[in-house]
Amino acid sequence: MKFPPFFYKLLLQHTLFCFFLMLLINGYAQEQPKGKKINCQADVLRYDASVNPDVQILTGNVVFTHEGAICYADTALYNEKTNIIEAFGQELIIHINDSVHLYGKYLMYDGNTKVVFIQQDVILTDEYSILYTDRLTYLRTEGYGYYDTHGTIINDSNTLDSEQGWYYTDTKDMFFKENVVLVSPDYTVKTDTLKYNTQTKIAYFVCPTHIYSEENTIYCEDGWYDTEKDIYQFEKNVIIHTKDQVINAEFIWYDKVNETGLAQKSISIYDSVENALVLGEYAEYYGKDGFTFITDSAIAVLIDGNDSLFLHADTLWANFDTAQNLQEVLAYHRVRFYRDDLQGSCDSLVYWANDSIITMFRSPLVWFEKNQCLADTIRLFIKNREINEMHLISNSFICEDVFMQKKFNQINGVNMFVYFVNNEIDYVFVDADAECLYYVLDEQKALIGINQSVSEKMRIAFSENEVSVITLYNKVKGDLSPEKDKPNVFLGDFIWLEQYRPKSKEDIFMQAFYKPELKITEEEEEEE
Repeated sequence: MKFPPFFYKLLLQHTLFCFFLMLLINGYAQEQPKGKKINCQADVLRYDASVNPDVQILTGNVVFTHEGAICYADTALYNEKTNIIEAFGQELIIHINDSVHLYGKYLMYDGNTKVVFIQQDVILTDEYSILYTDRLTYLRTEGYGYYDTHGTIINDSNTLDSEQGWYYTDTKDMFFKENVVLVSPDYTVKTDTLKYNTQTKIAYFVCPTHIYSEENTIYCEDGWYDTEKDIYQFEKNVIIHTKDQVINAEFIWYDKVNETGLAQKSISIYDSVENALVLGEYAEYYGKDGFTFITDSAIAVLIDGNDSLFLHADTLWANFDTAQNLQEVLAYHRVRFYRDDLQGSCDSLVYWANDSIITMFRSPLVWFEKNQCLADTIRLFIKNREINEMHLISNSFICEDVFMQKKFNQINGVNMFVYFVNNEIDYVFVDADAECLYYVLDEQKALIGINQSVSEKMRIAFSENEVSVITLYNKVKGDLSPEKDKPNVFLGDFIWLEQYRPKSKEDIFMQAFYKPELKITEEEEEEE
């Protein structure tokens, strides 16, 4: 049989070409023991001693086998001395084992090292995935193949591209390097280095990684993503951008199907709708149950230019409706908040978002300007982020520092209702057992005397934060006396608690709290 001229030219180049390929495949081939001979068969087998007496020339339905691997090709060159075969064909196939198959147009196989080099329209398949590349080296003994000329992996509904890749067919682990892009039905992942298991369908991130979806964008520097179960875990400088929020943490775990999540370390959640920021060290989220909580140095910040409100509690808890709209926020225990013109503390607090109402429980205290308010329960009605009303429920007491925390205007009663206009007191209404003591001053702020009044109900009007008119209802009793004739200038329940008042946003972490014995039982104290 006469072969075309190009075939003889290829044969003449075989020895040198084979040498360089051997260097590429295995730099230590000289130290390897000789392997079993490759078994070859074909329609025609020839030698050309003038070119290389050790090389078999095989053409037509070429088949070679070696220790469980079998290859089909159109033509081949087999060097019996080196135990290396080169195969060519438009439909070249090598079956590594029952599950791993390689396709290409040129192949070189070393029978000593059991290393396969295949190129030109290369396809690798197993029971889980398909790999497309232009050049691939497969090490049978180690059970993995690698490429360095760009490759594409298709694994069910996931597609992965990279410039370099290593695929371990036994463990189904894939390692990708340089311009890595993983596209799944819900996310696109872009990174420089990634590990992916085609059996578990879990992607592992080990360097700066960006993840994009219709709902959010995510950045992290470590972690993993289960593309089948839609569970992810992100670590190191995690940043998540959603439509309305920006979330930062060092660790975030989330199960999208069950809508449960966990975050830890340096947590920061900014909500653009509420213009609020939440900080903490540990948080959990339960979407189907409609709640989330954050604890460990938990802070909520209601942002309002330079007049933001800072609130701290042991735990902050938020409840949502089925549309994920905020319904209420609960803060407990050891609650304290600060704003330049408003401060407060209590054991626990509830904020109803729909009505913009804050209710403070167990020894609540509110301060504004020189005023201190306390009661068994305090309810604040918010409008445009300012107090519109304040209700003091049961054992109510308001006092105002008149002179260096030595003289105080005081209002006492069962329940009080305080109304504000332009962030200043307009009037106070006391609904039962009303009592009032205040220092009457002239226009030059000189003391005229002390007015003390008692009635069933009382209305105190203010002008520029000073008492202007007092209206008494039913069972009225009162007098105006010189200070020297007033040996007792404090109403019965008076107490001044300035030491518990936060003077700055840093003071919301103060340890001291007001806990009157009559308002906290022993059982409640143990719960804390």
